Amino acid sequence: MALVVICGQPSSGKSTAALCLSEALNDLESKPNVRIIDETSFHLDRNQTYAEMTSEKNSRGVLRSEVDRSLSKDNIIIVDSGNSING
Repeated sequence: MALVVICGQPSSGKSTAALCLSEALNDLESKPNVRIIDETSFHLDRNQTYAEMTSEKNSRGVLRSEVDRSLSKDNIIIVDSGNSING
């Protein structure tokens, strides 16, 4: 099991780094199960999601729950999310 958390300011290259890491891991001979968890995988609009404290708290809860469900010894989970907290 591996958990990689990528966070940073908007437009700092988080999603690009997550995609590059995922592609590099998928190119390995062992072919690990790699999954990127981010707001777009749940069809959450980042601008609306982080506009107010309540929606931000709910979306972070959704991300956290999915990470908890996805962690296993056979998976590599990459979490791509911003770190600016409005609440």
